[in-house]
Amino acid sequence: MRPSLHPERMNILSLLRRQSLLATLLSCALYSVDDAVAQPPSPTASTQAGSSSPVVIGYFLLEKEQLAGQQNGSLRASDIRPDVARQLSHINFAFMDINAKGECDFETGTDARQAARALAELQALKRHQPGLRILYSLGGWTHTNDDSPDVERYRQAAATPEARSKLIRSCVSLMQRYRFDGVDIDWEYPRAQDAAAFTDLLREFRQALNQAGRHRARPYQLTIAAAGGAFNMARSYAAWPAIAASVDYINLMTYDLNGSWEKLSNHQAHLFGDPAEALYDNPLRALAAPSLSAAQLQQDFPARFALTVDAAVQQYLVAGVPAHKLVLGFPFYGRALFQVGADKQGLHQRFVTPAGDHYQGDVSLLTGCPSCAQRGDPRLPAYADLQAMLAGGYGYQPQYSEISHASWLWHPQQHIFVSADDARAVQAKVAYLRHQGLAGAMFWHLGQDAQQATLLNQLHSALYQQSCQLRVHPAALVYRPLASNPRCEIR
Repeated sequence: MRPSLHPERMNILSLLRRQSLLATLLSCALYSVDDAVAQPPSPTASTQAGSSSPVVIGYFLLEKEQLAGQQNGSLRASDIRPDVARQLSHINFAFMDINAKGECDFETGTDARQAARALAELQALKRHQPGLRILYSLGGWTHTNDDSPDVERYRQAAATPEARSKLIRSCVSLMQRYRFDGVDIDWEYPRAQDAAAFTDLLREFRQALNQAGRHRARPYQLTIAAAGGAFNMARSYAAWPAIAASVDYINLMTYDLNGSWEKLSNHQAHLFGDPAEALYDNPLRALAAPSLSAAQLQQDFPARFALTVDAAVQQYLVAGVPAHKLVLGFPFYGRALFQVGADKQGLHQRFVTPAGDHYQGDVSLLTGCPSCAQRGDPRLPAYADLQAMLAGGYGYQPQYSEISHASWLWHPQQHIFVSADDARAVQAKVAYLRHQGLAGAMFWHLGQDAQQATLLNQLHSALYQQSCQLRVHPAALVYRPLASNPRCEIR
């Protein structure tokens, strides 16, 4: 789930990375609001179409190095203020892993007592937000990408009924022991040959959670993190309706769409395409039903498309995923490029910036971001860093594209381009998810927002704003036509 230095287009370069160093869980009784007796829930009782309130899901990254106090500036569970908790429906604790026995487990080297204290603090947030659900996220890029030495554990754990049963029993036991409200699975990404087993895993997981939660006031939830683009989505394309039937929410990682692996600068999480940006051959077109007419094929599976947030959402809808189970992902961080061409304030220009997961180069390249240098990578500033860079008078100029509904910072003297969401970009994407009837918003991650929770405040406010207008520029590249509906007016 963490931002990576890889593109979404897996068949050209490596997959996106979502960091998955694990933290672990508490070993004492924790505060919970879910101990009342209730009738057994239906598999998706909490996510029926027409739910009144949008979900706001924040990932909380707590690495073993953070627990040991070896990382400066990291968000601790005790730092999450009550006003922040009140704006969240879910906190996804990142990450757990599968051990060599094929069971849910903690990351090797994690101090269990320190983790227990941290998770006790997370659970205590329910005193301020009784409706808050806390899930743990299993997997992450580091452990589940195709090149990871750990990924075979995930493949084997899903491959047979016996292995799935063993994994699910251990995951449910871990969940109940530490009073989590469900499990989020972040496998990036099951291959085509894993799709059937992954679908079976989710179905059997859903059944086990229903059984385990039969005496709970609220059902346990099962969610997954899913690719924010067609190239990784295509691996399991035919399975998406069955996958959706087993889960409460599908958290779309609609970010990291562009970065240092590309040839030209571009937005990392833009809503709509720009005629000036690169278009890609649609890998889903070959998977379309042969019975489609030529006109329907072009509408639902355009031959070439821009890699955008809109494209990702429409591709899941076309695949048969219900809108009320899709959660739109927002990045609470930026992507910086250096030695960028000066035309168009750095947009769609050549640049010189190292690619790859592990940065090698001058860590001080991002002017005004000392914390980036401390973390050893100037390419991934947190939103808090961006706010400080703007406030510090370092020469950055805010930019916005009305075509793409995307914002960026441009430093004309140092030729630095930083793609990152501002309030306008957040507002536009929230209007879009409301127009489409999506379940709500997810973001990576809580520790990256400004101290005043600036971006979360903007996101939450937009979700509950009474009026809704989705502005579509005449030049914008939309994946397929957007129909009018009463949820949100198109302008």
